[in-house]
Amino acid sequence: MAIDAKYYTHEADQAALKALKAIPGFQQLLKAWMKVWNERQYRIMNMSSRIRISEKQLPKYYRMLPPICEKLGIEVPELYLELNVVPNAYTSGDTVPFIVITSGLLEMMPEELIPTVLAHECGHIACHHVLYRTMGRILLGTTRSAVTNLLPHAGLLTMPLVVGFYYWMRCSEFSADRAAVICDGTAEKLSEVCMRFAGFDKDIDGIANKEEFMNQAKEYREMVKNSTWDKTLEFFALSCADHPLTAVRALECEEWAKSAQYLGIMDGSCMREESKMTDTANAEEGSPEKNSFAPDLDIDAGKPDTSDIPEMEFDAGEPDTSDIPEPEFDKGVPEEEAADAAEILTTLADEVSKAAGSIWKRFREEAGAIMDGSARNSASRMDEIRKYKELMDEGIITEEEFEQKKKQLLGL
Repeated sequence: MAIDAKYYTHEADQAALKALKAIPGFQQLLKAWMKVWNERQYRIMNMSSRIRISEKQLPKYYRMLPPICEKLGIEVPELYLELNVVPNAYTSGDTVPFIVITSGLLEMMPEELIPTVLAHECGHIACHHVLYRTMGRILLGTTRSAVTNLLPHAGLLTMPLVVGFYYWMRCSEFSADRAAVICDGTAEKLSEVCMRFAGFDKDIDGIANKEEFMNQAKEYREMVKNSTWDKTLEFFALSCADHPLTAVRALECEEWAKSAQYLGIMDGSCMREESKMTDTANAEEGSPEKNSFAPDLDIDAGKPDTSDIPEMEFDAGEPDTSDIPEPEFDKGVPEEEAADAAEILTTLADEVSKAAGSIWKRFREEAGAIMDGSARNSASRMDEIRKYKELMDEGIITEEEFEQKKKQLLGL
């Protein structure tokens, strides 16, 4: 039986998405994005420039997908191989998601761990991350001039939205990791995948100690937890990162695999309990079905609602944003908490902007002082040379002595 994503979506993923949607300007950014972005462009690029993996092309990798998709309750996405030495896998699209794995991933990762990577990517599809992650990855990974060309309202991508996007993208990785753990039936493989991405290549001569890797993650967590300064440094280090730290991800999944929530998913008791409670509620109240199990994990029933967005088109002018609805808060995370989180993200983004401005101002001041000092020193040296020239002209020093002094002053 397929496992609904609402049972394993990470709490931080859900809260971060609420906060992102609550940041002023998000709805306008989404509207503008949907007017210029075209999903078919990706299919053209995939079909023309990458290898489509199928039953007839690298079938051993394709056959890893159907069991994963069946367990997560999604359609089997198209799978492509990209020539790229960087080990990576990513999922893009919207109505027709697809997965891309790189040649570097197949070189670095043992074959028995590839299904774990694919299950992680399928987890993004099951959790309905794909549209927002595609949007975030392109906007955040594109140069400023390219963003200006892509979105007439380039100013919509404010610093709070940048920080908010990165924060949610990091949190969404935890949900996708949980999907991989469910498909594997253990956190062991996901932990090893994290170790591989952290630096343990399959060609390294030695045996990886996963227990020591977990101890490393615990030590890091305590270090950051007990120090405000370390927590601040962590924020600045991760403010523009779209993935959480590998050791942190591994520890998170190891601990979750021991939780009652995970055990309830694996033995089916959570689904049976929800079905029982729903049947009881319907019988007693005649109410429509609702999620009674783990209400703090209730997520959107489907993809983002873009019903008010016009058909995708390339607009030479500025997109019409007159009919943009006010941001709505979905069920699951209380509106007050989402608003608080959005305010925190906005404040942090402002602090990052101020800090960057302060650093740049200090740099300019120090650089200016250096340049001014250099100019003053240069003028002083020229005055000295003129004085020695006068002494030579008056016959007080020889021409050879003058040339020697001039070279000394000019550093020749």
